[in-house]
Amino acid sequence: MADGRLREEVVSQGIELQRRWLRSIKSQVETERGGRLAKLDQLTTSLKQLERITLDNSATLDENVRVNKVWSALRALQSKTDLGDVAFDHELRVLKSLTLAADTDSADKTFASVISPALKQLEASGAATAGVKSFASLSSWFTNSVAPKIHSASLTPTPEESTVVSHLASIALSKIMFRPKAGVVPGDDVGAVLARAEWCLGEKDLDGAAREVNGLKGWPGKLAGDWLREARRKLEVQQALEVVMTEATLESLLLS
Repeated sequence: MADGRLREEVVSQGIELQRRWLRSIKSQVETERGGRLAKLDQLTTSLKQLERITLDNSATLDENVRVNKVWSALRALQSKTDLGDVAFDHELRVLKSLTLAADTDSADKTFASVISPALKQLEASGAATAGVKSFASLSSWFTNSVAPKIHSASLTPTPEESTVVSHLASIALSKIMFRPKAGVVPGDDVGAVLARAEWCLGEKDLDGAAREVNGLKGWPGKLAGDWLREARRKLEVQQALEVVMTEATLESLLLS
């Protein structure tokens, strides 16, 4: 009887120990699985973050590539216009194609909407196929040819007063009469206007020079007509390129 009870107790304790061991194993397995699942969730989150960063970096890289292409096309176009009397229609088409490509991207529509009108106006002017004068040639042309002719014409008498003697006198006077040197000279007479225009050219201010020359009237104004037309064509191109340059600079700053 005692041996039987002892045997039963031993068996009962063994069963209990086995149950405890199983519960312990199950608890450890659940804990391990929970830890692994937590690590798996953490890894999934990290992978999603990495994917987002990769996509953002890819978009930024694409933007940088596009802006760099715009700058390259802009520099090529600027270089052609600086040469003078050289067609730049190919460079303009390249820059325009980059603008049209940007227009398809909603993020770049502002960039395209500002630049496109400037490029279309430049294309419509015909300057791209004919080319424009360089600043150096415009300055030399005005100083060495246009200004002396205008100064001489300013002394020419009107048709009512015109005689052979008066013409000969005007020619002689034009060679000895003092003409103000380039500078900010006050007054509306031809000499003062020419002096201010030449001063503006010396300061690389073509727009200021054109404004001064545009104020000339009568025969001096007619003599300046060809130069003024070429100067305006040059200014139109410069203004269009400045618009593109400003927007490209803004895009570069937004990406930095």
